[in-house]
Amino acid sequence: MKVQTALSSALLLGLAGMAAAASRPATDSKTQGERLYRVYCASCHGSSGHGDGPVAEALKVRPTDLTRLREHGAFPADRIAAAIDGCQAIRGHGQGGMPVWGMSFQEPGRDSDQESQTREQIRDLVAYLESIQTKK
Repeated sequence: MKVQTALSSALLLGLAGMAAAASRPATDSKTQGERLYRVYCASCHGSSGHGDGPVAEALKVRPTDLTRLREHGAFPADRIAAAIDGCQAIRGHGQGGMPVWGMSFQEPGRDSDQESQTREQIRDLVAYLESIQTKK
């Protein structure tokens, strides 16, 4: 129940963040990605991406250290984008897996097609994650 409440809170904060994002000037992809990360990801993955967020201890499987995604070669941008979007199953959090953010980035009740905006937000998150990789 504690995890579900924390995830619900993160989702509500994310929706509020999206509304605020619509009213601010455009910035570079990495900066936008960092903002999205803080709203959607930091509660589990930690503010610096090491998998040590405030919700991490309550999860059955510790969140991935996102600073080590390049550890075994090239940065897997496509795989990470698919994981964020929900196109790829993620091991963790018991049976539910990592929350699917692709649909969460869309505003309910909005008539316009939001797919391109969602893809852009996922690209921004991937750009930020690439920027926090530890050096070999």
